[in-house]
Amino acid sequence: MHKNAHKMPGMLGSLDVTKVHWKNCPTALKGQFQGREKHASIALEAIVDHNLWFWHASFGFPGTLDNINIWERSSLLESMLNGRHEQIDHPFTLDEKPFKKLYYLVDGIYPSLSRLLGTETDPSTRLDGSFKIEQEAARKDVERMTFIIS
Repeated sequence: MHKNAHKMPGMLGSLDVTKVHWKNCPTALKGQFQGREKHASIALEAIVDHNLWFWHASFGFPGTLDNINIWERSSLLESMLNGRHEQIDHPFTLDEKPFKKLYYLVDGIYPSLSRLLGTETDPSTRLDGSFKIEQEAARKDVERMTFIIS
């Protein structure tokens, strides 16, 4: 699927967290849900593909939490740690090398895990630079989702 759209075999989608304004937040909960922003918000952790299909969504985290705090509470991380996530894996090849674990594109804030592929911050070769451009283009999927739901 993503191999055709983004030329990235083995990619399941882009993972990110977005915060949605909670206009009618009860006064009793504002302390938990109002972070640096001047309004209360609820965080959504989501994985979307190029068709904006949600492959994972976890909604309801307080807006005061950042991406790493949400990741540490994520059911997606839990499924990776307890082995349930391996049920969706299937083999694929990349540069004629076989791989077994499917992966997600993430921004630089996420930890370095075998299933999370972050953007190359300082590409040293033309190939690395080209890959960075392709990866950033693929990550636009999750940014489009953020724009649509906001």
